[in-house]
Amino acid sequence: MKQKMTCKITRCARLVVMTLCCALVGNAVLASPGSSAKKPKPPLPAPTYDSVAYGDHPMQKMDVWLPEKGAPTPAIIFVHGGGFRNGDRKDPRLGERIPKCKTKRVALVSVEYRLLKDAGDVKPPVRVCMDDVIAAIRFVRSKASEWNIDTSRIGLTGSSAGAHAVLYASLTGDNEFGIRAVYTQYPQTSIDPKEMREWIPNSNYGAHMFGYPDFQTWLDHREEVLPWIEKYSPAGLLRRCTPSRAPAFVHDGPAAPKPGELAKDPTHSGTFRVKFSEICAARGIACRYGHHDALIALLTGDLEKKGQKTR
Repeated sequence: MKQKMTCKITRCARLVVMTLCCALVGNAVLASPGSSAKKPKPPLPAPTYDSVAYGDHPMQKMDVWLPEKGAPTPAIIFVHGGGFRNGDRKDPRLGERIPKCKTKRVALVSVEYRLLKDAGDVKPPVRVCMDDVIAAIRFVRSKASEWNIDTSRIGLTGSSAGAHAVLYASLTGDNEFGIRAVYTQYPQTSIDPKEMREWIPNSNYGAHMFGYPDFQTWLDHREEVLPWIEKYSPAGLLRRCTPSRAPAFVHDGPAAPKPGELAKDPTHSGTFRVKFSEICAARGIACRYGHHDALIALLTGDLEKKGQKTR
C-alpha cells in the first residue's frame, strides 16, 4: 500500500514538473526575438479633435493634436502606409511623436484616406488615395486660423506608401502648397516600372496602383499609362520642380544593397532613398538622411539655429 502511494506521488510530481517546463518553454518562445508575437502598443494620447471629416467618404477622416495656445505653430501632417491597401490614421508610431510635437509646440494631424478598393471605376486606382491626401492638406490649411497653424511652416511625413503620397503632395504643382519640409521612411521614390527595374533589378511593387495584376504586365503596358506615371512618380516630379520652390527632404530607411547584390526587400530598398538624394544633389535641393526629430527642427527653426543648412 505504501509503495503504491509513493508511485502515485512520484507520478504527480513528474506531471507537475512537466507542466512547469512546458509553460516555461512556451513563454520563452513567445518572448523570443524571432517570434511573431509583439508587445501591444499603448493607446495614442487623446486627440484635440477626433475623426474630423474632410470629405463625404467614411475614410476621409483625420485626428488632430494641437499644442497649447500661443503664437501660430508649425504643423505636421502624417499619412499612413500599407501599400494603399490597408492601414489607418491610428498608426502606433505616432505614440512617440505626439509628445515630442507637443513639447516643441507643433500641431500634428494624422490623415486617413480612401484605399485602392474604394476606387471603383476611377483610373488609375491610386488617384483616389492621392486626391484624398491633397484634399486633407487643403482642409488643414483652411483651418489655419481656427487651429492656430502657421501655413508657411507645414511639414509632411509618411512611411512606405504614405511616404510616396507625401512626396507627391509636396512636389505636385511645383510645391503648390508651399510645404516647408518632408520626412519619409522607406519611401518608394519612383513608380516608373522601367526606372524601378534600372534602380532595383528585382522590383516587384506598384502594378496594383495602376490596375495591373503584376509588375511585368505593368512594365509591358508602361507607354499606355506613362502620363499617369509622370503625374504620380516622385522622382519625375522632382526633376521638373523648380529647385527654389522644393521643400527640404529628410529620408530614413535601410542602407542600399552593395553593387551586384539584390535588395532583400525591393519594395523598401534603400536604393530608392539614395537615387532620390542624387537627383536632389544634382539640382541643389536640400536632402539628408535623418529622423523625425529633424522634421520638427526644420519647422521650428532649431536646425537653422544649430548652423545647419536646410536649403
